[in-house]
Amino acid sequence: MERTGEAEVEDEPSVAHACRGAAPDLAALYAQHRGAMYRVAYSTLRPSGMVASAEDAVSAAVVSLMKSGLPTNVVNWEAFLVKAVKRKAQDIVKSAAVRRAGPSLDDLHGRTADSDVGEEVAERVDLEQQISRMRASLDVLNERQRLVAVEHIGLERPRAEIAAQLGVTPARVSQMKLEVLKLLRDAMDGRRTNDER
Repeated sequence: MERTGEAEVEDEPSVAHACRGAAPDLAALYAQHRGAMYRVAYSTLRPSGMVASAEDAVSAAVVSLMKSGLPTNVVNWEAFLVKAVKRKAQDIVKSAAVRRAGPSLDDLHGRTADSDVGEEVAERVDLEQQISRMRASLDVLNERQRLVAVEHIGLERPRAEIAAQLGVTPARVSQMKLEVLKLLRDAMDGRRTNDER
């Protein structure tokens, strides 16, 4: 008899198997040893916080054994099945570690170690307030000026396209852009003064 890991395997098939002449019944083995299989899966997955994957580990082990076939020279079926489940549970933990590994959130958002998140949030709030004041200030513009503000300044459409749409020259679109910017700046300054009161 030879012992490999936790499972004991006979060099020769056991007498019981030789008499039956067939491979052991996996369903019966599962029913008999499922408690031990689940305990091992839970204990292996618990340290990594993946207890919810215990059933997956047991299922994967059983499916793997169904596909590969059961050996006929196993002495301790509980040890054999537990070892198979433990390996599947370890595979789940390893694959989760690989999936979780990746760039840090700072790398994803282009932050450096010395950047201040609070400062970034304050800047973002200021920007949102400016955008809100600008949207509210759009009502000081007429329809043509609003078209220049939205299409040319906001969406960066070429002057020639805006000029063709309005029936003016590209140079006139540039003049209108400057007028629009001045009107919006004045309106936003007035709103900022009102907001500060």
